[in-house]
Amino acid sequence: MTIGVVGASWRAEYFLRIARDLPERFAVARVLVRSDESAERVRREWGVAATTSMADFLTAAAYDYVVVSTPWAVAPEITAQLAAAGIPVLTETPPAPDLPGLVALNEELGSAPVQVAEQYQYQPHHSARLSVARSGLLGEVQRARVSVAHGYHGISLVRLALGIGFEPVAITAHTAVERMVTGRGRGGWSATLEQVDAVTTTAHLDFGRATAEFDFNGEQYFSPIRSRQMIIAGSHGELVNDEVAWLAGPGEPRRERLHREATGIDGDLEGSYLRRILLRDTVHFENRFAPARLNDDELAVAEVMHRMAVFVQTGEPFYSLADASHDHYLGMLVDEAAESGQTLHSGEMPWA
Repeated sequence: MTIGVVGASWRAEYFLRIARDLPERFAVARVLVRSDESAERVRREWGVAATTSMADFLTAAAYDYVVVSTPWAVAPEITAQLAAAGIPVLTETPPAPDLPGLVALNEELGSAPVQVAEQYQYQPHHSARLSVARSGLLGEVQRARVSVAHGYHGISLVRLALGIGFEPVAITAHTAVERMVTGRGRGGWSATLEQVDAVTTTAHLDFGRATAEFDFNGEQYFSPIRSRQMIIAGSHGELVNDEVAWLAGPGEPRRERLHREATGIDGDLEGSYLRRILLRDTVHFENRFAPARLNDDELAVAEVMHRMAVFVQTGEPFYSLADASHDHYLGMLVDEAAESGQTLHSGEMPWA
C-alpha cells in the first residue's frame, strides 16, 4: 500500500514507525504538516518527503489511502477534502469533536470510502478476549465490565463485548477525584513520586438485553500499578481478563487461562515477538506481522492499517464512520450523565 499521512504528532508517528518496520506492506509517499519546522523534522527523522501544501500533497502520489492524524478541530475538514478528491481515508478517533460535527460529517461523506482508526479491539489480549466472547463458549453474553480506556475507546469495547449495534441505551454515571501517585506517561517515567488529582468516571449502561459497567481513570493508561480490566459474562460462563470459566456439561466446570505464546525466551533463538494467544488448543489471536518487533499497541495499529488495505481492495469495513460516531456519542452521554446526575437515554442517530 502506498499511503500518505496528514499530521506528525506522537500519534501520527505510530503510522510512520509501522510503515518503516513493515516495508513489505506499506510505503509512506508523503506527509502533510502545518509548519516548515515539522516538515523538516519528518524528512530528517523518518526519511519521508513532507509538505505544508495540500495541493502539493494531493498531486505528489497516487495514494492507496491517506491517514488523517490531526487535532479534532481540523480532522473533519481534511477528511472531507480527501474524500472529495476520491482518496480513501483512515481518520483518527473521534472523527469529529461533538454531536453536530458528527452529524454533519456523516451527512457530508455519505458512502465515501472512510474508516476510523480505533485500535483497542485489535490489541492482542482484547482481540483474544473478544474472540472468546464471539465463539459461543460463554453462551449468550449479557454483561460486561470494561476498565481499559477513556470515552469512545472504552465504549467501543463495551459494544463489541456485548455484540451491541445501535440499540437505545439508558446511562447513569458519576465521577470521583482520587489522589494518585503518577508513574509513567507518553514521555516515560516520572522523575519523582508526584501525587496528582485523577478523575475516575464510572457509568452503568442498560441496553435492555444486556448491561455494561464502564470505569476508567486516566492514570490507568501507562501505569504499571493501575490495572486494565475486562469482564465478559454469558449464560454458560465468564471471562475475567485472561481467565475463562465455563460449563462444558452438567457437573463439568472448566477453568483455563488465555496463554500468550512468544518467542525469544530462554533457549529460543527464533527472535523476539508475540506469536499467538490460545485458550487450550484454540487460537484466539495470531500475529500476522511476525517477526517484526512491535509492542501490543503497535500491533493493533498495524492491524488497523492492514484492514484499511483490505477495505480499499475489497470494500470490507472494519470500523465504520457510523460505529465511530456512535461510540463517541455514547461516550459524550456518559460525561453528560456524570455531570448532570441524571439518567440519560440515547436518541436515534442519523448514522444508525
